[in-house]
Amino acid sequence: MEAANAPRSHDIPAVIAIGASAGGVEALKALMSTLPDDLRAAVVVVLHVAEAGTSVLTSILDRSCALPVTTGRHGEPLRPGHVFTARPGQHLLVEDGHLAVSEGPRENGHRPAVDPLFRSVAEALGPRSVGIVLSGTRDDGTAGLARIKARGGYAIVQDPDDALFDGMPRSAIAEVRVDAVLPIHDMAEHLARHTRALESGMPHILRDRTELPPATDGGATAYTCPDCGGALWRHDDGGVERYRCQVGHSYSLESFDVEQARALEAALWAAVRALQNRSTLLQEMAARASDRGHAHSARAWMRNAEESAERAHLVRELVEQSAPRDHDVVHDEPGTAS
Repeated sequence: MEAANAPRSHDIPAVIAIGASAGGVEALKALMSTLPDDLRAAVVVVLHVAEAGTSVLTSILDRSCALPVTTGRHGEPLRPGHVFTARPGQHLLVEDGHLAVSEGPRENGHRPAVDPLFRSVAEALGPRSVGIVLSGTRDDGTAGLARIKARGGYAIVQDPDDALFDGMPRSAIAEVRVDAVLPIHDMAEHLARHTRALESGMPHILRDRTELPPATDGGATAYTCPDCGGALWRHDDGGVERYRCQVGHSYSLESFDVEQARALEAALWAAVRALQNRSTLLQEMAARASDRGHAHSARAWMRNAEESAERAHLVRELVEQSAPRDHDVVHDEPGTAS
């Protein structure tokens, strides 16, 4: 028997899930400005932003959009013709016709992250789900978009030549049989046409869907999680390879490379700090030995101090001379911590 409070399937609107990262503010503003005020779907947006600080994305998009734009709240019902955004530090998901807010493990180093939203929409809405990948570097959103396709949903990707950063669009196109690759200015009309077809139950909406294989466990790896240090397991998520630890931190291949580089850089800076601290301690020991008339010991302590300082200098040079890495942190949203 259906629970009294559970929404009936025909009462739940179709959901358009949008994921973006670097360059995403511009893409989202352009897309929101063209959405019709009679759009027959709920829109849920995740932009990769720094977890600390206050995001002003909601107010930025609200000024650009004919639809109301609000920050999604836990338990809030989905409403057609409404745009919901994720707040920093919290995943935004869709469950049983409502929004769910979670502070679960980061994915690809992000919270909020695109992939958890896409997966939740795929599971909750199936053929009534639409996933859109916009501007961003790396391969975020690819696995989630594959899951939307696997559940019979519709996959749209921003034309890489139209994106400020084409990494996310190109990854999605390479790994997922997407339904449309469009510049921003063509998306709104396409979405309106598709959602009208969904509401009318047109059968062609369910044609030509590829059911991807289920996620499989590929076994333990020699790698450790950059976030918590736990062992990582390789997973094949519907044809997209990912790494996941027991806690639940998850990484696609490119994101794992970037997060591993971050962890390595942090470890090297920790080594610089430890070597500098040791040099200072050894100098103090040399001075104390000299004050006590122990010249031989003082010279030995000072040699060790100089060696430690030299090692710190060498490691610092190694870090500072390394080529800069693109960590896909969004810096272009006013009011967002970075």
